[in-house]
Amino acid sequence: MPLPELHDAADAAAQTRGEIVVDGIGVSPGVAVGPVYLYAGGAYQADPQELGEDEIEAEAERFERAIARSERELGKIRLIARQKLGDGSAGIFDAQALILRDSQFYDRVHDFIRKRRMGAGWATQEVLDEHRQRLLASDSPLLRDRAGDFFDVQNRVLRNLQHGRAVSRIDKNRIVIAKNLTAADVLLFSRHGVLGVVLDHGGPTSHVSIMARALGVPTSVSLHGLAAQVNPGDEVIVDGFSGRVIVNPTDETREAYTEKQARFANLEATRDEVVAEPSETADGHHVSLQANVEFPQEFPLLHTFGAEGVGLFRTEMLFLTQGRALDEEQQFEVYRDAVAAAAPHAVTFRLLDLGGDKVLPMARREANPFLGWRGLRILLDKPEILRPQIRAILRAAAASGETDAPARLLLPMVSSLDEVRLTRAAIREVIAELEEAGVEHRSDIQVGIMVEVPAVALMADRFARVSDFFSIGTNDLTQFTLAVDRGNDLVAGRYRELHPAVLGLIAQTVEAAHARGIPVSVCGEMAADPRITPLLVGLGVDSLSASPAYLSLVKRVLRALTMDEARDLATRALRQPDADAVGRLLDYWLVCHNRDLAALLGADDAVRR
Repeated sequence: MPLPELHDAADAAAQTRGEIVVDGIGVSPGVAVGPVYLYAGGAYQADPQELGEDEIEAEAERFERAIARSERELGKIRLIARQKLGDGSAGIFDAQALILRDSQFYDRVHDFIRKRRMGAGWATQEVLDEHRQRLLASDSPLLRDRAGDFFDVQNRVLRNLQHGRAVSRIDKNRIVIAKNLTAADVLLFSRHGVLGVVLDHGGPTSHVSIMARALGVPTSVSLHGLAAQVNPGDEVIVDGFSGRVIVNPTDETREAYTEKQARFANLEATRDEVVAEPSETADGHHVSLQANVEFPQEFPLLHTFGAEGVGLFRTEMLFLTQGRALDEEQQFEVYRDAVAAAAPHAVTFRLLDLGGDKVLPMARREANPFLGWRGLRILLDKPEILRPQIRAILRAAAASGETDAPARLLLPMVSSLDEVRLTRAAIREVIAELEEAGVEHRSDIQVGIMVEVPAVALMADRFARVSDFFSIGTNDLTQFTLAVDRGNDLVAGRYRELHPAVLGLIAQTVEAAHARGIPVSVCGEMAADPRITPLLVGLGVDSLSASPAYLSLVKRVLRALTMDEARDLATRALRQPDADAVGRLLDYWLVCHNRDLAALLGADDAVRR
């Protein structure tokens, strides 16, 4: 059957099926409506092969040719990335290219070929599978997301060993649904007018999600089996805000989301104008909007979305993706590029926040890792990790100009005043060492702390005496305050960041900080939710740090409110009995002040209910 007829038949069959609604994780804002393109990218496999003595050299040469072809492919993909997204956007593919020649892969495969007489395909699969399985076995969703890079490299090399062709072609104007994709797939699909992406697997920090946000493709991930429930040509709706995916929508549903799509298109059409506007309330009160970043490939997004620097650089992700500690020079190069990309604004480098669900090989197995050996506790016990990172940050800070804001250093998982004093002493010692050695650095760096442990919020007045700024991590603060593990499906519904107890701790932290004249930022997921923006501003928060793609939406709300309105809203929110009541209050406020954004975020539906 010709392809058009096949799609027509699938469309007719879809009409006999009812509407299917599945909730995933929205990772790239926007709304897409269109027909399904089911993508089953080839997962190449290699069979065991034992080489004869006279076959070893030829097999090593075959492996080298496959590596060279893979490098050429990635070179073309990097070029496309730069054409579509600008210089600095190809970091994902630079990282994959580095894996190809990394001694942990390249040299080990050669050892397998020469010493074990193992075929190149089987050796490639064995070596990269080992790395990938280690990442997939992690408790950290952030680390599991990195496994996709190794799968992409493995698939690419195996395909080139088998002389296969790279295929990332789709019918135009389709929504791609797949079990998984690579960042390269999404980039190449974008050349064919992909409308949206839906994946069974993945998370918000995967390279696929990062690339989708950079390209502006509405995307939902973690749908767990949806790809097996849809047929080619089925009509589907992707809500990249909520993560909801609707298959075979009713006419009423389609009409509602088509309207929502048009609202977002209108907002996007004026995004550049919003980005150029000052980040302030309607009555002129400045609130800094900064970006959370994890990888160098996100640096170009700072300017695209008008971020006033980096409010949170999660440096641990550089370590986790490598599965090992990076040396001072490796860290310095990345940090220096971050300082240059953010200039004239500051970069806030959070020291390695390891432990909990972010585990390196040196970690110990613990019954309750979130309350165990993590964050600053690890760093103070491991000066061989702490001191090189401080050196790298101080050296990188020198890349900023004299009139640029100095870099900032953020201490993770603080729970006692002694931890802050000990870390500050280590910083002073490192500065003295750099000065004595004549190494260029910047010593006027500010030192702040994460406020994510309730004890710190309750003693904020005393912590303010030893800190230059506070950064409130609402994710951990919420789960510690409510005794709820947000990653546990059994209790995840009890994780309520709008709980009045959490809001009260935020208010207390801000009040204590301002009494000592130091600023407060919020860098948790609350900062990315435009519904919550008026509340945080009303509580007195000085800056919000979120994924770059959400900053223009947050700024729209910010510029629509006055400080009196925000303070009044915060006062009323603190009086509410529970998180649901606070949520209704925020939804009603947004409906009254920005109907387009309220409709996009579902606030208008909540108010009508």
